[in-house]
Amino acid sequence: MSPAPTSLVVVGVALVLYFTEWIPLGVTAVGACVAMVLLGVVPFSVAFSGFASDVVFLVGGMIVVGAALAETGASQLLGEFLLRRGGGSERRLLGVAILAAALLSAFLNNTSVTALFIPVVAGMAASSRGRIRPGNLLMPIAFAASAGGMLTLVGSTPPLIVQGVLEKAGLRPFGFFEFAWVGAPIVLLLLVYSLVLGYPLTGRLLAGRAVVLPEAWSAGAASRRPSRVKVGLSVGIMLLCVALFASEAIPPGLTAVLGAVLVIVTGCITDKETYRRMDWNTVFVLAGSMGIAAALDKSGGGRMLADLVLGVLGPSVSPFTVLAAVSGLGLVLTQVTSNTAVTAMLAPIALFLSQKMGVSPHPMLMALATTCAAAFATPVATPPNTLVLGAGYRFTDYVLVGGLLTLLSYAVVLLVVPLVWPF
Repeated sequence: MSPAPTSLVVVGVALVLYFTEWIPLGVTAVGACVAMVLLGVVPFSVAFSGFASDVVFLVGGMIVVGAALAETGASQLLGEFLLRRGGGSERRLLGVAILAAALLSAFLNNTSVTALFIPVVAGMAASSRGRIRPGNLLMPIAFAASAGGMLTLVGSTPPLIVQGVLEKAGLRPFGFFEFAWVGAPIVLLLLVYSLVLGYPLTGRLLAGRAVVLPEAWSAGAASRRPSRVKVGLSVGIMLLCVALFASEAIPPGLTAVLGAVLVIVTGCITDKETYRRMDWNTVFVLAGSMGIAAALDKSGGGRMLADLVLGVLGPSVSPFTVLAAVSGLGLVLTQVTSNTAVTAMLAPIALFLSQKMGVSPHPMLMALATTCAAAFATPVATPPNTLVLGAGYRFTDYVLVGGLLTLLSYAVVLLVVPLVWPF
């Protein structure tokens, strides 16, 4: 079998493993790269080229900086401060919590942000004498953590994956804050939706159910007093990284690695704690996905796949229809499986489809990344959704509260993306 169809067979097996998650996602991604080499599709230097990518160093470095903020207690203090601004009104507290979670998730891991708010909300609820119910707040906070990931390049994994695909294709990468063109409207939509529709609906759904304040949640609060010096250092280093990202004075990956080095050297986090907190699965999925995309490109498998898809859709299909179909498929799949896996599956396909049609791949990949991050309709759609399940929610609560929000987010993507990134 020639390299092109062989590469498609490898990708097909990888898609099954991505969807079923029989083995870890990172192992699937790296295993596909290994298969590409062993089967003679591409040489080792092509299949594993993703591991030398600027994007991989970007995500790895920012994971370390975010871990330092958590380790010093800076993120916990910020979350507590912002939530106190909500005063005694539960609805006002909800608005502040959504904005705070979205802002933090723009730079920190969304699962970590959600975990940070759980003990804070639980503590406030315990001292409110029944005026604050965790169930009225935690689901929107989880949604906000996912939505906030769409504000920057490092906010969540889907933007990083499409960035890597663009980079390996030699195309213009997205800017660090470019995702905010879509992310900011979705965060605003989430805020309005939660305050107007989501809050009363959640209250009715939870009415009569027992109030959950598990001991494990309260135990998540910081037990030691944060060091002011280390808090100041970690926050200062984070702000330095943001300034360098915005100025584009040096490559983003170099900025992230610089930040990681600084937080370790200054004692904000130890090297052992850095290794423990590193999200190696995300790193391997990202690097492996880039290698798969490179293998599809060099072998001709990507063009063959694009021909097959366009042959099914018909010769007169419009770029917008393809964009809506690919991102819509991503939106559906990401409600039942990892959005990292879905983006890794569909990003190379979106790239080759756009190239075959002779249009810019940027709108296709932006739409895919942002819809895969809009995972609000089930408790298994994202780790933040699963993390707050213990607040007394049922599966149908996510469908009822998050389902409409998911569809509205999809509409925002279809409206905004073609306007900002023309075909």
